[in-house]
Amino acid sequence: MRRGWWAAAALLALATGTPAQSPDGDARLSRIRSRKEALSRDLAKLRGQEKSLLGDVERLELEVRLRGEQLRETQIVLQRTNEEIQRSSSRLKELEASLAAARPALAARARALYKLGELSYLRLLLSVERPSDAITGYRFVSALARRDKEKIAGFRSDLMALGATRAELEARAQQAAVLRVDLGRARAALDADRKKKSALLTSLVEKKEVHAAYLQELEDAEGKLTQLLGGLVQGDVSLPIAAFRGTLRWPVAGPVRTTFGRHKHPKFETYTVQNGIEIAVPADTPVGAVHEGTVVFADLFRGYGLMVVLDHGDKHHTLYAHLAEVRAAPGARVAAGELIGTVGSTSLGGPGLYFEVRREGRPQDPIEWLDRQ
Repeated sequence: MRRGWWAAAALLALATGTPAQSPDGDARLSRIRSRKEALSRDLAKLRGQEKSLLGDVERLELEVRLRGEQLRETQIVLQRTNEEIQRSSSRLKELEASLAAARPALAARARALYKLGELSYLRLLLSVERPSDAITGYRFVSALARRDKEKIAGFRSDLMALGATRAELEARAQQAAVLRVDLGRARAALDADRKKKSALLTSLVEKKEVHAAYLQELEDAEGKLTQLLGGLVQGDVSLPIAAFRGTLRWPVAGPVRTTFGRHKHPKFETYTVQNGIEIAVPADTPVGAVHEGTVVFADLFRGYGLMVVLDHGDKHHTLYAHLAEVRAAPGARVAAGELIGTVGSTSLGGPGLYFEVRREGRPQDPIEWLDRQ
């Protein structure tokens, strides 16, 4: 019975190509594929927009992230395939050992039955000397015939399973070879996209005319953001955020990389105004709402990447920009600390969160609102 089950399982795995997989692995692959779909949608939006430096920076960032997700997906699938190859190899060895052990006994039994002729079991029954032993002899011969039949059936089942396992092993080996090629291509594509992004960011910092154009685009984006915030529908809150000034929880835990206010460029001696702060934290770090509020915007926004805006009532907003993922839908009510997204990469600083606090549309220094402890 067990041999038959193994044969059926091997044949099913070969036919469907979907051997048993761990729930954790399934969940990881599902998350990666979900992120890939979201990144592809965002990239399509950016490519449909008018070309600009800000758009190029954001597009390259999304392409790098998409390549990274593709690389992770291929690595997981290759790891799974290698594990399946190991399981198939172990099963193949078990079947070969089982068949090797069964062959001598079956061969000896076959020779013995051959010597008795075509009516071998009947001859055994007729060899009983006393009629009183006929019933016992019949039971013995029947059990012997049944046992021989089961052994032969088990042997044939193992032979079938052996063939199926060998075919499965060959198919998995071919799949692994293709995946290894895909993995190399994904790594090369990721490196190429990183170099493109690095070259563009370097030009923004080192070439004066490019830097000036970039600053102008940032100013234009800031103006559009102010218009957006002024036109958003206000949400309802039970606890006004103003009462918690100086005690708000941080959206992420990390050092402030860029402070609020006016900053001078060390090379070009130009000035930029930072309306928020950049907090340096690793990519994919969870981002939490600093206070309860209503999600009034959750989408791509030129100059701010993937962005979430929360309305906290009385014309107070918090803004979380350059996200890798958004985990809150427009119109949703969120509690303080509730997950609203994950960290991506800011335009020039690398992985981190850009965060703003606005009152009546005017930027406030976030440090004055957040808990300084």
